[in-house]
Amino acid sequence: MDDPQSSDGDSDGEHPRQPQDPCYRCEKRVYPVERVDVGVLFHRRCFRCRVCGLQLTLRTFHWDQENQPDVYCNAHVPKHVAKIDKDSVGIKSALNAPKRGTNTSDQTRGSVYNPGWQYDANALEFAHYREIFLRGKQKTSTGTYSDYEKCGVFDAQLELEGEQKKEEDELYATLKMERQKKVKRLEEELKVEKDNSVRDLVSTLERFSPQKGKSGLAKETERLEEHYKLKREEKMKRLIEKMSVEERQHVARLIQKHSQEMLLMIAERLSTVDDRSSPDSEDRSPTIDLSRPPPVSPPEFKKAQLFKSPTIFEKLDNHVLDVAKEGYTTFTNLVKDLIVECETDLEKTRAIFRWVTWTDLNTLDMEESVKPDSPLSLLRGIKYGTETYHDLFKRLCSYAGLHCEVIQGYSKGAGYRPGMKIEGDRFRNTWTAVCINGSWCFINCNWGARHVKGAGQGQTKGQGPLKPQVRIRDKRDDLSLFSYKCDEFYFVTDPEDHIYQHFPDDPEWQLLECPITLSEFINLPVVKSPFFNYGLKFTMHYDCKQQTEHGVALIQLKIPSLVGFGYTLDPKDRRIDPSALEGRVMLRIIGHKAIFTVAPPKSGRYYFTIYAKDDWVSDSLQSACAFQIKCRERKESIRSPYPKVSFFGPTPSMSSYGLSPQTHIDPVVTCSHEDLAFQFHLHQDVRLSHSLHYHGNEADKSNEDLQRYVFIKQRDDDSISYLVRCPMVGKYVFAVFGAKMGSPDSENNVPYECLFRYLIECRQGAKDKRPFPRACHRWHSCTLLEPFVGDLEIEKRVTFRVRAPLASDVALLTGDAWFHFKLLADAIWEGTVVTGKHRCIAKLYAKLNREKARFSPLVEFQIK
Repeated sequence: MDDPQSSDGDSDGEHPRQPQDPCYRCEKRVYPVERVDVGVLFHRRCFRCRVCGLQLTLRTFHWDQENQPDVYCNAHVPKHVAKIDKDSVGIKSALNAPKRGTNTSDQTRGSVYNPGWQYDANALEFAHYREIFLRGKQKTSTGTYSDYEKCGVFDAQLELEGEQKKEEDELYATLKMERQKKVKRLEEELKVEKDNSVRDLVSTLERFSPQKGKSGLAKETERLEEHYKLKREEKMKRLIEKMSVEERQHVARLIQKHSQEMLLMIAERLSTVDDRSSPDSEDRSPTIDLSRPPPVSPPEFKKAQLFKSPTIFEKLDNHVLDVAKEGYTTFTNLVKDLIVECETDLEKTRAIFRWVTWTDLNTLDMEESVKPDSPLSLLRGIKYGTETYHDLFKRLCSYAGLHCEVIQGYSKGAGYRPGMKIEGDRFRNTWTAVCINGSWCFINCNWGARHVKGAGQGQTKGQGPLKPQVRIRDKRDDLSLFSYKCDEFYFVTDPEDHIYQHFPDDPEWQLLECPITLSEFINLPVVKSPFFNYGLKFTMHYDCKQQTEHGVALIQLKIPSLVGFGYTLDPKDRRIDPSALEGRVMLRIIGHKAIFTVAPPKSGRYYFTIYAKDDWVSDSLQSACAFQIKCRERKESIRSPYPKVSFFGPTPSMSSYGLSPQTHIDPVVTCSHEDLAFQFHLHQDVRLSHSLHYHGNEADKSNEDLQRYVFIKQRDDDSISYLVRCPMVGKYVFAVFGAKMGSPDSENNVPYECLFRYLIECRQGAKDKRPFPRACHRWHSCTLLEPFVGDLEIEKRVTFRVRAPLASDVALLTGDAWFHFKLLADAIWEGTVVTGKHRCIAKLYAKLNREKARFSPLVEFQIK
């Protein structure tokens, strides 16, 4: 018998292993969300033309079976088999091309922190993308503002809107009347039931408990009154919920009807002008058939191909903000002002999207009756709850000549946790798709309106329906108290990203080449819009449920830059002490990859959430993605906690200080017995410092001065090398800090910033547990040859040898005595000193300027 599954979809049984379906191109496993099936399987990213790399769809690919079985675009599908030799077109010139010079290898290869490769504008599919991008800029096929003016669309819209307004008023009057009737009927039914109950109660008391008298009757009557009060509230709540659903359905059908009428009217007007216009007229926009929506199919372009950045809409957005401050009594005049500067379908959609996300429809203050000429009459459906943001967006799109569909389905919104079941009415939601340049694109005005901040208001975060940003009010009101920002992810969302959050009832509206099932949708990680806004990507396919191996679970993300991260680990078992969860997540940055290592404190289920932010010092964290972690290991396999450090690896400040690691790119380093050498390349002159902290079980030794276990082995203008020794088993945090160069007088007051942080896991302590000497800040272009220990015994004869090519004199100061060294070959200075009888500090000095008598400290020893 199968194990029962809890309400959040947990199951203690083993998940059956899925078949290893290989990709035809890369031969790696193909998961459902990224699958393209054309008889053989491809990853969506691999489903490209074999020749030019153009991304293909099921409508645009060609399969060549005769020559080299693979997929091609229309331009490169093989037409015949021909012999290719060195004299073939293009081959000869390629063979004669100059060889790549060795001096350009670094620019071509780049580094893990500074990729040097670049694509030419005509490389791979970029030429095709450029064509798509230009198509996004082409003049709208649904009529521009000037087209509407010429053919009288606006006047016809006002007339049609008036007729539709009357029909809408009649519907609202009917709905109001029906609501009153049903409420009255319920009240009457409850009153009759209550009166019968009171009559039965009186009869029962008179027959069986006459001794209770009036006082007993009063108590029983009061109890009955309270019972029927609660019963009335419950029934009334259910009735209103049922009526609200029915009313929204009636209004949605009416909006659908009105939108079709509006599009048909616009099509008729534009076709009339087209018939009268000259075929060669250049000032006329091409038009399409608005009488029917285009077929539902995946879009022919990606968001990044349609427009590069939301900044290209800055002028249009500012115009929409001015429009949002005005009050309108008709949709015609509102849309007329919104699209006055729009030349493309994309710009029309953008103007409507920004108006809806800028308008705070949740703060509407309406009375029971709204005057027909009031600006609020346009938005009464929003306030009454009979119309959604998506219905409003659809209505406005029809006035602009755009096809828009309201899609119903399930969403992983507020309250959803990884692995939860999706059924019934819970997590039901709606969103929209609008036709841009003949392709359907996802738009979500409701979730796109967020981050509201104004005077006396906090910042709104989270997922799901949020208040938009500009209030509908008298235009004399002051709007300067509000700041505005929308979530750009929800304006033209790519289907492969959209499917992480929304699952439509109709699989076609996934707009995927190969739609997924509901169970596959549930099995996807919970991914929020900040994940995509910050350019994050998973390095591989992840299910929403991850199991630990050897006590840890790994989640790896690709990052375009050093994004700030945060994370939480919440146990499903609330009995676990929160303090036990400290240090149970370790984040490390390796180049353009962020790796989260989760080590739960005990077996059980946990919810792991990753947050992202603009930078490391920002307090504004936004949920990016979430997983459920299941730990099965026994107590003996549980990992020890990590140091309570936010992350390991480079910080955003590292590049500004011109520092880059040369030896240990991975910030997690393991060692046994041996010393560790860390080398960094320096691109500019910078002050550097370091720290070493121990995190382990040997608390009695943890307070030892570990800074003496780090030595600057070498430092010159281009690089610096650290030598780190771990005297005992445990975890160490080694950090490098930097500060800008300033005047010598202010060097003690210069603030230092963390540039790189390492986690060192020492499995066996160093064989030589003696500390190093301490290098002073003047230790530059020098090499210490001997002694290489920081503690010197008293009354011992010690030979000092140091290479100091910049020094004109070198001496050792012990107590009050100076011992000058002699210069040997290769800039090596040597001296033999007998340590004294007392403990003291011994410093090695060098005279670095021949014109000055000043000696600068180089290295410090301790005589014990």
